[in-house]
Amino acid sequence: MKTCKKILYLLICLLIFVLPVFSIEKGSVKYEDNLMDYSVLDGQKILKEADSFFEQYEATNDPKYLSTAMGKYYIVTKIYPVEIYPMVQLARTYDEKKLDRFAKEYFSICYDINKKDPYLNYYLGDFYYKRNDFKRALRYFKRAYENGYSDYYDLNLKIATIYEKFADLLTAKYYYKKAFSLNQSNTNLKDKALQIDSLNYYNSGYYKHSVRE
Repeated sequence: MKTCKKILYLLICLLIFVLPVFSIEKGSVKYEDNLMDYSVLDGQKILKEADSFFEQYEATNDPKYLSTAMGKYYIVTKIYPVEIYPMVQLARTYDEKKLDRFAKEYFSICYDINKKDPYLNYYLGDFYYKRNDFKRALRYFKRAYENGYSDYYDLNLKIATIYEKFADLLTAKYYYKKAFSLNQSNTNLKDKALQIDSLNYYNSGYYKHSVRE
């Protein structure tokens, strides 16, 4: 009997302590909700740790850092359920893991909180940009641009790239020049604008194919 009790005790410990952590790191977002009092946790400390692990992942591309960041961001979203930043960061970890359904789920939650948030719109646009859905990416990029990110170098560069892909060279040139003004060390951008100037795009009809929203 004592042996059976020990085994039962070990199984209970496994269910309480091990499986919730495993489910957090693997992206399951339901199992542990009723087993943890998130209000007793230091959300800011955990968020800083999550950011640190995510930065290490970006520097090394080591998936162990990404999994740890994912678990910590998930916990922070439970502590601060209406804060957009940790929610977007969690979506980004799912994006990196190619778990599109989970990423879009969290982006959608953020959108319900504040659809104008520039941080949200930039990374939602980036989600679609990486999947070559450029029309949808442009929609969110422009929303980020209009709500505080107009002087964000990477955003201007990506918008310029999309307009060039859509053959709206006049608009592409505008954003290439804007990107260059924000980062003059990238002389390729200046060359890109000059190259567009040298094209006979008025005769080509490119200027007619604008996809501005």
